[in-house]
Amino acid sequence: MRLGARIALAVVALAASPSCKKSVPAAPRVFDARMDDHRFLVADHFLASIEMQISGEPLAQLLGKNLAGYNRFSRFPDLYTDDSGVTGVDPVSYSMAVESYEYSKQPMNNTSFESGAGLSLAYGPILNPQKLGGDDAFALLRDRLQHLAQQAGAAGPAGSNWVIAPAPTANPLNVYGWPGYWPVFAEFRSFDPDIAPTGGATRGCSVVGGYAASTMGLQTVGDYECGYNSLNLPLRETQVEKILEPAALGFALWKQALWVINYWQSLHDAAGNRVTDVADAELPNVGQPGSGIFLGDVALEGWQGLTMLDEMDNKAALMLTRLLTSDGTTLGGFASTKAALAYDYTSPLRWWPAAIAVTESGGAAPPAGSSWKQFPQPTAFAVTDGRSRLRGLAALAAGWAELFALTDARNAEVGGGAGPRATFDGDPFPADNGLPDGEESPHDRALANLKVALVDLDRLHFDAAHGVLVDDATADARGTTVTTVDAAYTIVALRTAYRALSSSLTLYSNDTPDTQGGPTALDGAPFAGAPAPVGERILQLIRAEADFLAGKLVGDLGGVANGWDLATDRADPSPTRVESEAAAVRGLLDAWLATSDVRYRAAAAIVFADFDRRFWMRDVRAMRTTANVDAEAVWTPLAFGTVQGALRQYWKLVGRRPGNGGSGDEILARIGRLNKLVANGWDDANGDGLVQYPDECTGAGLQMAERLLTGELSHFLDEGDRDHDCVPEIAAAKLPAALAAKIVLHRRE
Repeated sequence: MRLGARIALAVVALAASPSCKKSVPAAPRVFDARMDDHRFLVADHFLASIEMQISGEPLAQLLGKNLAGYNRFSRFPDLYTDDSGVTGVDPVSYSMAVESYEYSKQPMNNTSFESGAGLSLAYGPILNPQKLGGDDAFALLRDRLQHLAQQAGAAGPAGSNWVIAPAPTANPLNVYGWPGYWPVFAEFRSFDPDIAPTGGATRGCSVVGGYAASTMGLQTVGDYECGYNSLNLPLRETQVEKILEPAALGFALWKQALWVINYWQSLHDAAGNRVTDVADAELPNVGQPGSGIFLGDVALEGWQGLTMLDEMDNKAALMLTRLLTSDGTTLGGFASTKAALAYDYTSPLRWWPAAIAVTESGGAAPPAGSSWKQFPQPTAFAVTDGRSRLRGLAALAAGWAELFALTDARNAEVGGGAGPRATFDGDPFPADNGLPDGEESPHDRALANLKVALVDLDRLHFDAAHGVLVDDATADARGTTVTTVDAAYTIVALRTAYRALSSSLTLYSNDTPDTQGGPTALDGAPFAGAPAPVGERILQLIRAEADFLAGKLVGDLGGVANGWDLATDRADPSPTRVESEAAAVRGLLDAWLATSDVRYRAAAAIVFADFDRRFWMRDVRAMRTTANVDAEAVWTPLAFGTVQGALRQYWKLVGRRPGNGGSGDEILARIGRLNKLVANGWDDANGDGLVQYPDECTGAGLQMAERLLTGELSHFLDEGDRDHDCVPEIAAAKLPAALAAKIVLHRRE
């Protein structure tokens, strides 16, 4: 659970000890960097964000760190105070507990509530089944957001809470109760993230509980923390790519569900205290007037989490009823959730096409001095790429699995908690009987989407002759390409689905071998024509992918090919990219956890040895992105996320085990170096752990900007980088706290 849910953070300028401030001459930098592309690539970004979240607070806690000990508001970066009261600089764990964690969350907020880069929740098929427009659609969304704010304890008169309730009627800059709030339920494939955040702090926006809130707290911060008007895309019509892609929808869903599970680890009372135990008889009263107990770990996260749940549920309905095709050309869907849950191996094929173009009406920006009130309305969808893509199906399977776990009362660690049971009890979301019988509920909609993804993944993509899932397929033919990254993350996704269906998925502690052979949530649903019962079949597919990885894509010395062509039975001859090698480690370790087959762990160790040999440059303590290429490293969200995921999982499952000769410490140091050099753009050339600013800043980091929760308060005197960590504040960068599409690190001679 994140730091702000447990302690109220007052902004105190913690003085660093003299030893922290000693002056050390900066060594000449090893790297210069440039940002070649700052576009927001949704699928790649959220794959990275998922890995970054898991490598954040949870990893720091495994290292024995007290999350309350990090001072994210100091002007001096990377401070940590241990339980004995000693303050020092700890860049490695700070980069995990604070930066990686918050950097993973802020892009999700950007797409979910801030930028407007997708379909507005005002037109979600559950919220607005009649496809109303104009003021009618506005009223539906306003009333829903107000109700969710009340359920989360986030609503109240101006100045008393996060969301003004009732929503102002005379303030054109705040028509929903939170200025500039733009909830999106279906994210576009990519967008130009240029924004113009209001610079400078304001008295009306202050810090409390790790967040900013009007008239609350001690330290004034940027106006954009208390309202999103200046975070909306200023030229949305030209900045967004109006394409819906299963991979983007799936990875965004996966990321949202992870955070909501995080937020739903507890409830809270009116004073913000954590509440974990509620009598069953009292659960229906949670969030109701006079109850005093509200949804979510804190009020703001509760409201934002409920908004995301609404977004995910409306996405579930859209994908089941409107975004499927049976011929690769025309779109349609199932008549009901019950019909979707009846889909099996003998049904006429339906799949989600790889790209769907969206036509909207009403895209003109509001007049100056006004918020968006009536959002652009989707009027038509058209297939532009009719293939089924494995990457999209895998992402959707994992995303729906995470959401299903939240609705599954049988899952003691997730859906069986007090918060989820109080959420899916009829208000604010429909209850369900727990059976796969097609009720119109988040439980059954998530389950139906998960089933369609799993069936199509098998029916369309599994090449039985070669024993592997191929990258793309149509109703008439399968492709012949197997991409290593997609094969590996399909294993991760399938294991996520297996654990969700067996009611054993947890938030972060999924690092012990799975129990096999138990019942699944789909056992009572039709599966005519299936090669095996659903649980057994998922494990068969995991084994097939892992066998192909280990037997074909991994060479004798551990080198990994970027892919394989089944038609020629040859590996992709191009030089190995870092994401291929890293993904292979990640996928093989998950295959071991899913099957308990030690061959996969052994194969991961062989790959990791090659990963170390061919990609780690010891002289400059940095990672290559192409095998044996030293001069330049091209970093993307995909490369960054896969490397972080591989290093983290290998440390957790192998590196920290007894008898590994200290390799665990070295892996942790590499995670820290990756985070600081690649994400932040700080080249600690002299290795002292202190930022000699600005001399050690490379010129660009993959993290384009940062804001409050990583140390930026938007004061003009801060000159755009208050904590001097080489990452600018968003008003200075005019970009969100998100990852760029590509940076290039150039090694100086």
